[in-house]
Amino acid sequence: MDQGTRVCAPEPLRTFVAEVCRALGADAASADEVARHLVRANLSGHDSHGVIRVMQYVAEADRGELRPAAKPRLLRETPVTAVVDAGRGFGQVSTAFALAWAMERARDHGLAAAVVRHSMHIGRVGEYTERAAQAGLIALVTVGAAGPGVDGVVIYGGRAPFFGTNPWSVGVPGRERAMVFDGATSMIAEGKIRVARAAGKQLPPGCIVDASGRPTQDPDAFYAGGLLLPLGGEVAGHKGYGLALSSALLGALAIIDDPEPTLAAARVTRPDAPAAGRVGGVFLCVVDPAGFGDADRYRALVDGTLAAAKAQPPAPGRDEVLLPGEPEALSRRRREVEGIPIPDRTWRDLEEVARRFGLPMPDARVVPG
Repeated sequence: MDQGTRVCAPEPLRTFVAEVCRALGADAASADEVARHLVRANLSGHDSHGVIRVMQYVAEADRGELRPAAKPRLLRETPVTAVVDAGRGFGQVSTAFALAWAMERARDHGLAAAVVRHSMHIGRVGEYTERAAQAGLIALVTVGAAGPGVDGVVIYGGRAPFFGTNPWSVGVPGRERAMVFDGATSMIAEGKIRVARAAGKQLPPGCIVDASGRPTQDPDAFYAGGLLLPLGGEVAGHKGYGLALSSALLGALAIIDDPEPTLAAARVTRPDAPAAGRVGGVFLCVVDPAGFGDADRYRALVDGTLAAAKAQPPAPGRDEVLLPGEPEALSRRRREVEGIPIPDRTWRDLEEVARRFGLPMPDARVVPG
C-alpha cells in the first residue's frame, strides 16, 4: 500500500547515500562526491538522477559491473587533452576528476578537453557545467553510446534500439547569472521513466513505444522491452538522432587505443549483437573566456543577452520566460527549505538497502498521497 511521499532534509539524505556508497566499498571522498551529486540532482528538481539511483548502483555492484573502490587514472595527457580511465568506478567521481583537470588546463591554455573510458553512470550532466560556470569558465559535457545492442532509444527511421539517451550540457558564465543547458537526446531521459513508475504516473504522450512498437504512456512498458523515441519524435526526430550520434562519436575518442573497449555506462541488453560498431564514452571541453579577450567583458555580454531573454513577454498561460538552468536554481531554493520529496516506492527500496547494510534511514515526514 502506498503510504505517501516522504520529505527529507538534504543533509541527512546526503549522509545516508554516502554511508551506502562506503558500505559498497567506496572511500570517504568518493562516497561524499556521489552523495553530493545525487542529492543536488534532487534539489535541482531532477529526481530522475537523484537518490532513486542508489538501488541501481547497488545492483550494478552486486553484478560486478560497478567497482565502487576504483579511482580514476590519467592514462594520457598533452597540455590540453587527457584520457581518463574510470576503471568502472562511480561515474560522478571520474567525471569530476576529468573536469577538474580540464578546468586547470583551460586556465593555462585557454581551453582543454578530456575523455573518460570505462565509465559507469555519471549522473546529471548539468552538475559539471554548473561547476565550471560558477568558476567563470564555459563547459560542454556529453556522455553517449551507440551501436548494435545498445538499448534505450530507437534509431530514427528504424525500429531497433541503437542509442543511450546521450545527454548534452553547456554552461556559460555571466556576471550575475549563468546559462546552463542540460538535456537528453531522447524525448525524455530514462530516469524520468523511473520516477513516473515509482510515483504511479503515466508518461506524456509521444515519448516511448512498447515492445511491439506501439505508442504507450505506461512506464512499465518501457522496462518490458519498450523504447524511447529520439528527441523531436516523428516530426523532427532527425535532430535527436544527429545529436545522439554526435555524442557517441565524440565519446569514442576515449576508446581509440583501448585494448578492451567496453561501454560500461550503456545498456547493452543484447549480448548476441555484434560488438563491431559500438562506441561511446564521456567527452568534456572547458573554455576560459580570457583566452579570447577580456573575460569580464564577455560575462557582461552574456548577462546582457540573458537579461534580454528574461525580458521577453511570456506566452499565454505562463508567468515569465525562464532561462536554461533557472528552473533548477528555483527548485534548489525551494527544496533547501521545504525538503526533498521521495515517493513511497522509492522510500521502500531505500529501506531495503538500509536493512541490508545495517544503516539507519534519514528522518522524514510523511505527506499523504
